[in-house]
Amino acid sequence: MSRDRHNPARQTEPAYSATRRTWYGYGSLARVEKSGFGRVLHDCSTVFGDVSIPSLPVLFAIVVAPGTGAYDATAAGIVAWPTMVAVGTAVRGGWIRPLATDTLGWVAITPSLILLRVVYYNLVLIVAVFGGVAVANAVGIAPLSLVVAFVVAIGSMLSFPRLAERFYGVVRRRT
Repeated sequence: MSRDRHNPARQTEPAYSATRRTWYGYGSLARVEKSGFGRVLHDCSTVFGDVSIPSLPVLFAIVVAPGTGAYDATAAGIVAWPTMVAVGTAVRGGWIRPLATDTLGWVAITPSLILLRVVYYNLVLIVAVFGGVAVANAVGIAPLSLVVAFVVAIGSMLSFPRLAERFYGVVRRRT
């Protein structure tokens, strides 16, 4: 696979550059060079919104899920959600490479990829949280729910850029 810095399904610029787009209010946008820590903060806030807003339905379900234990759905959600954000941040900033692609960077924001985000993130959280709790209950090892949530969150976010590329290509061919 070759590096495709102009891939329309991916935001590659933040992965290859220290500059980030910044909003100063009243419609003022600028490109600002950021330190490593500034890039992490900027990318983390971007990915936090990218994951959290489409995931609101399942995040609400996690909050109202029954259970009061240290390894219930809420605890698994507290592990899965920030893990998704942290891995997405590392991919967006170019610090780690997503699976099955040589292109660094996070997924672009297009209408079809927003729809994919809503479906994918909610499905991932359902599997990570409620699937993790189910596996832990079936095996009888309660802390396993947190391990499953952690592993599913990491794998899903490392796989998402490649899935988005393929999905974008299919949607683009049909239009």
